[in-house]
Amino acid sequence: MTGNESPLPDGYADHLRLLTETIEALRGTLKADHTLSTDQRLFARRLLYLANEPITEAVRLLPDPAEEDDSVDSQPAGSTVEYPEAITTIEQQLSWLICSLRTGEPAAHHYDEAPTEKFTTALEYATALRDILSSVPEDSPVLADREDINLDNVDPHVGGRGNGDGRWLEYQLERALGRWGYRAATRQHLYSMEIDVVARRREKQQQPSDWIVAQCKNWTDDPITPTALFRLCTVAFACRAMPVLCHTTELTPRTEKLARELEVRVLELPDLERAELPAPQIAKPTMEFREWEPQYRAREHRGMFPLMFRSEPGKRFSYVPGFKPVGNDADYEPIENDRDDDAHPAAGH
Repeated sequence: MTGNESPLPDGYADHLRLLTETIEALRGTLKADHTLSTDQRLFARRLLYLANEPITEAVRLLPDPAEEDDSVDSQPAGSTVEYPEAITTIEQQLSWLICSLRTGEPAAHHYDEAPTEKFTTALEYATALRDILSSVPEDSPVLADREDINLDNVDPHVGGRGNGDGRWLEYQLERALGRWGYRAATRQHLYSMEIDVVARRREKQQQPSDWIVAQCKNWTDDPITPTALFRLCTVAFACRAMPVLCHTTELTPRTEKLARELEVRVLELPDLERAELPAPQIAKPTMEFREWEPQYRAREHRGMFPLMFRSEPGKRFSYVPGFKPVGNDADYEPIENDRDDDAHPAAGH
């Protein structure tokens, strides 16, 4: 679509910028606010995520805005916000975008869904935050005169915990993998075990991450223990695919350590908004300041094969046959010419 087909209203760039900055500030405030209950924080972050998705899609459909003067106050980067003011600001900016774009929007057949409808969906989810955060008045002064916003269809529990059985998080990961160049499917089976998400790159990059198996933990209270991680890694080795753990809770310290050493990609909700599949975490912050000790790297600290196996060809850490780890980060390279003298069929594979 070109700018001639849908001229943007004056002030579009400024209102959009304030909207996105306020959403980012609110996301940071929610993440750092430990006065909220676990359910409040997770449901609020979920609703904010659901509000941001249609905004991103609507902006992608519209032309890029020209540079404008700062006629709308900006939100300082990294700042925290008060919940009532932040939600009201989001509602104000979305309402402005909806009303301003309706007059110049092309026919609906140009889109799967018109940008104004996507902004309206975002407004519905953003306003539902008022039911989650007790410090925010339930009635929105911005929406008092609007009759086209129906909050009855917005449920912060949708597809998630309880009757949803975690399908909401699986769906979000499936969408993200599709954006990252994968064909993904949920609720697949490996023999008698169910796998939450499996994915294969549409265009192979000759990397082990061309194949992925993922486990989703959309929990509110319990931390993830090594048992869940061991199951995921077992499935990954069996499927010859790289493991991904996507969660909304916490990992025990032991689980965090094992995830680094076993090269499991650990993703949280904000990671699903990234431009590409994140790499595994292979290091951790140090407690010291300006202590120039050697950097911790998981491959150097995870140990080795049993002594009886170390000297045998083909014994290397790799979920996907045909690749071997190189360096101390998370890189692999194809095994092109294996010169091992062992004639065993498993050698080098």
